[in-house]
Amino acid sequence: MSQLRLLVDGFLDFLYPRIDCVCCGKRLEKRAIHGICKHCCDNMPFIHEPKCAICSRPVNDEANICLECKYHSHSYDQALAVFEYSVVIKDMIHRYKYGGEYSLSRTFGFFLSEKLQESGWQVDLMIPVPLHVNRQKSRGFNQSALLGDYLSQRNEIPCRDDVLIRCVDTQSQTGFNRDKRTENIKDAFAVVDKYAIKDKNILIIDDVHTTGATVDGCSRMLRRAGAKKIYVITVATVVWD
Repeated sequence: MSQLRLLVDGFLDFLYPRIDCVCCGKRLEKRAIHGICKHCCDNMPFIHEPKCAICSRPVNDEANICLECKYHSHSYDQALAVFEYSVVIKDMIHRYKYGGEYSLSRTFGFFLSEKLQESGWQVDLMIPVPLHVNRQKSRGFNQSALLGDYLSQRNEIPCRDDVLIRCVDTQSQTGFNRDKRTENIKDAFAVVDKYAIKDKNILIIDDVHTTGATVDGCSRMLRRAGAKKIYVITVATVVWD
């Protein structure tokens, strides 16, 4: 496994040489696989304990489940995120999705891989949250699929973007509350290869976990197709007041 990671990172170093910090733009003093200088890395909004046992949002010392998960059930078993959705992370994700900075998939993928290895999850198959064909055509790529490719290569777990599809071209979830998000995503996904899902532990990959409506919509369809366990991993999660 370690040799594979070295090969993957060496190849990506050739494609996307890490010279400047992806956060502050200053020249990196030494090689950093994730492309972030020590100062910026030390100040990144990593999620630490205590955190929700279900969705991994930060919680106070007296609770192990956040209010969101206490009052709203989820179709997945457990979710993890690397960062809180701060201004810095929001900007980086926006640059990645809309600014053509595809190499950020490696930065995010590195930290996602570290988080996955810490989780102890036994994953059989990884599935990125799909985009509708119209959305993917206009954007040019699926940001979650690129993250999945990196995780797959680094952890030797297959990733498939042809098992779960988005069959409804839904509105953007931005600005919607929980109920509107859930309604907007209703019946938006479909499993097209049930044999790939049945009795498997599935990892759903996405960029941001807000209310969980999107990954819940994916999870419901995967449950119906016979998935055994469903986990979710995202770059960031929104922390509610």
